[in-house]
Amino acid sequence: MGQIKPSLLITLAVMLMTVLLAQERTFYILHTNNTNGALENCYCPDHPFGAVEKRSIYVSNFLKKHPNTILLDAGDIFTMTHQSLKDSLMAEAYNQLPYDVILFGDQELTMSNTELNQLVAQMDIPVVGTNIDHPETVKSHIIEKEGLRIAILGIIDPYALKYYPKDVREKIELFDPIESIQAEMKRLKDKADIFILLTHQGADLDYAIAEKINGLHTIIGGHSQSAIETPETINGALIAQAGKEGYYIGVIELIIKDGNVVEQSGRIDTMKLAMPDDQRIMQMIEEYEQRSGRINHQKSKLKEKH
Repeated sequence: MGQIKPSLLITLAVMLMTVLLAQERTFYILHTNNTNGALENCYCPDHPFGAVEKRSIYVSNFLKKHPNTILLDAGDIFTMTHQSLKDSLMAEAYNQLPYDVILFGDQELTMSNTELNQLVAQMDIPVVGTNIDHPETVKSHIIEKEGLRIAILGIIDPYALKYYPKDVREKIELFDPIESIQAEMKRLKDKADIFILLTHQGADLDYAIAEKINGLHTIIGGHSQSAIETPETINGALIAQAGKEGYYIGVIELIIKDGNVVEQSGRIDTMKLAMPDDQRIMQMIEEYEQRSGRINHQKSKLKEKH
């Protein structure tokens, strides 16, 4: 057989891409925020939920069923009080999950550069920071799925740092969120089909930003720790957020046709106590308890009842 001409291969590839884009397809986004270092939760009677130990199994099962899925986090991954042992274990857990892109929250940006750099190296996950001047961030990150180019941007509003001491705030350089988003979207105009914005500023500001910026498809927020059970669409952008402490995981469904989002919806799923535990995460929890001396007795009591 003779060799196939490169021009024919290019033609066939373009034809295949055209067919793929014309078909109606479903993509999913799993999203989290404000985990706050909760490898597991307190198992308090009023909140008998799991956290990352449940999330890990949930994500694994979801990806097996829906491979066209991306996993994102909108910040405050680590503890508010910067507990080095727990934060290190959380970074290891995030590395295993596997996240596609994350955003720093105020609890990350107020760490020392040495602490944060070590945790980022452990996670080995792209960190977006469209308006953040930090060596560990990129302005955006593009994920390609079956010919669809998905651009992930991320911003933190200065409001999220409002209650930190002045000397802490002054060490963090942030640019105007609106201007930064618009500039990056303009730069990516011919390089992306879908624009997803991660934010760490609170739900109220997410609604406001959706009204001011055209072309966003999804806004996934953090900071206000809002559990938005039924996300609504503002100016074409679905606005979602998944609570706090790992109690929930957000699920967004995008229907794509001809390279465009024609329908989208969202929900949050609860990490229930009865869900299976990831034994890798449980080993991390055991290590934390042994090294810190902090034992979750409430967990043992509740599990005995179940």
